[in-house]
Amino acid sequence: MVQNARTIAKALALVLAVFFAISYVVSLALGPVLFFSTSDGLNVAVRRIHVIPVDFFMAITVPIPLGVSFGALFAGVWVAFVICLIFAGLSRGGFIRSVREVLTKSLSLAKANFLIVMPLVATSLLYATFLIQQFQETQGVQTGSLSFPPATSPYVILLELAFAPLREEFAFRITSIGIPLGIFLLFVYRSDRKVSGLKNKAKLILLAVASPERAKSKLGYRNVDQNGFLRGISRLEWSLILLTATVFGLAHYLLGGGWEVGKISTAFLAGLVFGIMYVVYGAYAPILLHGFFNYYFTVLDLADSTYGGAFHGFSNLVEFTNLAAGQVILVVFLLVSAVKIADFLTLKAIGLSKRSA
Repeated sequence: MVQNARTIAKALALVLAVFFAISYVVSLALGPVLFFSTSDGLNVAVRRIHVIPVDFFMAITVPIPLGVSFGALFAGVWVAFVICLIFAGLSRGGFIRSVREVLTKSLSLAKANFLIVMPLVATSLLYATFLIQQFQETQGVQTGSLSFPPATSPYVILLELAFAPLREEFAFRITSIGIPLGIFLLFVYRSDRKVSGLKNKAKLILLAVASPERAKSKLGYRNVDQNGFLRGISRLEWSLILLTATVFGLAHYLLGGGWEVGKISTAFLAGLVFGIMYVVYGAYAPILLHGFFNYYFTVLDLADSTYGGAFHGFSNLVEFTNLAAGQVILVVFLLVSAVKIADFLTLKAIGLSKRSA
């Protein structure tokens, strides 16, 4: 019975992963099609933006005077998403290899390809956010919604929402977790030959920024691949993840934009998950996850309103599938966690009873 349940769970996980990967690729492809083949999109694409803000360490904003068109900026953001998707597909030995391992072995989130893990994390986070919002609203705590000035073009909104994952993940995860971790590793392994010299030190910092897991593995520091999620993430990383998630939640409310106080909790939860995925998989992971909430659904809704027909059905199918899958995955996760906690407490109680005897 247990074996059959595991087989069914793995099959469902693979079906969800394949559907999710296809729908994510479709949404990526639809973005530039909508932006550069519709009259509204082209009208926005020719506009100019003279300064692009880049944020460091959650609080420092540096305006970069590039002077590019909205269309060029959108194309750059789109290319960044594609690069992240390619890295995700190649992670942990590749997507195909992970599919084979899931079919023949047990599913290990710490060792699986990110495209296998991402739909499980994204859909459960989506449903958890939905539940939190529903509960808060029954208690009179409103979440609000992102607002734009009247008559704002949907393509301006698309561009801003697509750019946000890059800007915010660079500020809250990549610089605020990656750089401090790199400095910490330099201090711990200051006598190691691998970090001797300015060039090697700079390489380690860059590696920690791109992939904290790989930086730790290179120096032999405990990591998720060998020790699992709980023991493989260091106390420093947990502290930075919690700090950045807290500031991430507060920033959504304090900076306005239509969000109300209820947004703090859901943004905190998202920031917590983004941070964990960053230290485990690397910089591409939180960008793609963040894009799931910002770009993925926005493009599908825009395609629905622009083309209708089959896109209307596809958009509704994607929304329903993600919410339904998130509900199932969240329930399974809670049940498995409860069983593991019960087993741990039982073993601990048995150990204490043997000692007292």
